[in-house]
Amino acid sequence: MGKSLVFIFLLCFFVSCNENCQNQSAEVQEQNANCPIPNPDPDPDPIPDGDVPNEALTFDVNYVLTNFDRGSEDKLLKAIEIIKKVIGSNEFRSKVLNFTFQGKKQFFENKGLSNEEIYQKLLDGREDLKPDVDNQMDLELELYYSWTSTVGYTTPGAMKIYLNSKFYNPFTPSEVAGNVFHEWTHKLGFEHATNYSKERDSTVPYAIGYLIRDLGRQYE
Repeated sequence: MGKSLVFIFLLCFFVSCNENCQNQSAEVQEQNANCPIPNPDPDPDPIPDGDVPNEALTFDVNYVLTNFDRGSEDKLLKAIEIIKKVIGSNEFRSKVLNFTFQGKKQFFENKGLSNEEIYQKLLDGREDLKPDVDNQMDLELELYYSWTSTVGYTTPGAMKIYLNSKFYNPFTPSEVAGNVFHEWTHKLGFEHATNYSKERDSTVPYAIGYLIRDLGRQYE
């Protein structure tokens, strides 16, 4: 619990969740099954379907686990397979490229990147702390337990991602996939505000985390 209180002040990188999506506090549920993919704006000129790039089909995940038992690891392995299948799908490509915010094809707090550049950045797998383009997620995951509403968090300057078993244990594999992918996008440098806002749902961590979760349900 002390660790959670210390890291809550790291506003740009701290990632937390609350059990209720409608809670407007600093700890708002990120991967709750009732949260829809945030894409409310009409898209008058959608990018047509096209060939999925080879990097999407070969996308892989490298992971190191701490405090995972056999059951927890099995769930993570299922989540990883879901992530790879979603990334390799044309549906994911289309939804990322056509994502709109305020009537334009863009994400909120996008670091000046277009949707196409964000999609490619995901495929490159180039984390800020591991800047080589390796076409994979590099994950260092640790399970811990806290009674708080924090689902998971990460901090700047380290690769470690912490997942609260209070939520991890009842999560489905697709929910784990979405939550882990959300956290991983912070390692690519994408940020979001700590306090809830409608705009925050359209940031890269939230919007793409929701996409991974919702598109991943078909693979469970």
